[in-house]
Amino acid sequence: MSRRAAIFADMPGAAYDVLVVGGGITGAGVVRDAAGRGLRCLLVDKGDFASGTSSKSGKLIHGGLRYLKYRQWKLVLEACRERWLLQTKIAPHLVRPIRFIVPCYAASRTPRWMLSLGLLAYEFLSLGRNAGHFRVLSRQKLAQLEPALDRRDCRGGVLYYDCACLDFRLVIETLKSAEEHGADLLNYAELMGAPVARSDGIFESPIRDVLTGTGHRVRSRSVINAAGPWADDVQSRLGVAGHFGLKLAIGVHLVIGRERLPVQGTVALEIPRDGRMIYVVPWERHVLVGTTDTFYAGGPDTLPVSEEAIAYLLVGVNHYFPDARLTTGDVLATFVGARPLLESNEGIAEDAVSRDDRLLNAAPGIWSITGGKLTTYRAMARRVVDGLVRERFPDRSLRPCATLAPLPGARESLPVGASDRLKELWSRYGSQARSIEQRITASPELGEAIDARAPFVWAEVEHALEHEYVERLDDLLDRRLGAFLLAPECDLGPKIQSRLAAHNRAELSCQGAAASARTIDRVQELTP
Repeated sequence: MSRRAAIFADMPGAAYDVLVVGGGITGAGVVRDAAGRGLRCLLVDKGDFASGTSSKSGKLIHGGLRYLKYRQWKLVLEACRERWLLQTKIAPHLVRPIRFIVPCYAASRTPRWMLSLGLLAYEFLSLGRNAGHFRVLSRQKLAQLEPALDRRDCRGGVLYYDCACLDFRLVIETLKSAEEHGADLLNYAELMGAPVARSDGIFESPIRDVLTGTGHRVRSRSVINAAGPWADDVQSRLGVAGHFGLKLAIGVHLVIGRERLPVQGTVALEIPRDGRMIYVVPWERHVLVGTTDTFYAGGPDTLPVSEEAIAYLLVGVNHYFPDARLTTGDVLATFVGARPLLESNEGIAEDAVSRDDRLLNAAPGIWSITGGKLTTYRAMARRVVDGLVRERFPDRSLRPCATLAPLPGARESLPVGASDRLKELWSRYGSQARSIEQRITASPELGEAIDARAPFVWAEVEHALEHEYVERLDDLLDRRLGAFLLAPECDLGPKIQSRLAAHNRAELSCQGAAASARTIDRVQELTP
């Protein structure tokens, strides 16, 4: 019996302490925290884990330099601390320090001296935990570091350090840690209605197996809504009065070949027409460009990638890298994510809306949290679990919060003298790369590349199918391997399906595969 089938089979007799709704980074953090304290947990998500915002972010783990402009000191202080913990203790194999350069020009809205003052404050709030000290760059030094940048009217720039991370891998490893502590995890399981509160204080919540359509009932002593952009919808399903009043901001990103945009490191660019910042982030052979930040009145299930958004990013990049002359034909893939923002004042610019989180306890045993940012997920999870324990389990002898412990892939360091292949695998799996390498040793054909242009080998597919909750083809391609970012020019789906069929393996569901590999939205013939 599969892991998933066993959870459903045991559900009629199971009594959980906590039902967590939402399988993005916030829900993953919550279930890891709660399970680590000794609470019996079930997490459900109506889609795949990390299929929402948590695989469609800008892949940055950062303190929030730009939030200083809006005097969000507390948020920056907390984000700097959480970034340091992720980089040094929790997930050092995934969270890597990167260099940022901000060029300054005669027409820049923020001059170099003002950026320097901001970076002094940033280093102060980080308590000296940045990967390196910021530097003020002359025009000549900037040209040495990023020779492709436009030199006309250049006034130099600044250099500082933050971090980057494959967000979907962080979610999967956080869930694996929760599972080690006894949590049950179900993707494609949707909360269908309000929990029924029994006289003994137990909730019975209706859920549906999205893959089969079968209905089930979950018994739990509490429910935590960690559904991110879907938080208000889940509040309605829970039948509680308290809502967040969320406003969504959507962020579009482009993936471009590095040969077309030869940046040496991450570059932050101020868009001339509105003063917003976009980032150009190199990822191996590709470059991630983003993000837009625009209010969106629709729902989070169907987010648009408009021609205007693509043109906005291309025009912005071409302004600073004029020799690139990027067009839509250079865009290998796009993706878009929704951010749940807590303020809805139409007069506030999108990038000025607070990235703070908000916690609600709308009814006894019903807790909800949303807002925040990728970097601060662990602190958010601790706040909501602390509140739940005080309210629902005051007399239970529980372990203290233990989410500072390393994730499964961070419990060993990369061996000295590791092979290039092991280094490559370690950057995505950490010490779990050893088990992938062992598969290759036992079956050398698993060390063959799926595609010569992609950084993935067949042993990674086997590993994901057995250990990483894969149910559909796009789960594997987009949220375990990350093909949309690391190999957007490759159509890996048919090759994987053919191999599974040849080896008499149960095929993955092809539903949703149109969103795989080169898409999360493939750009066709659009005009910037």
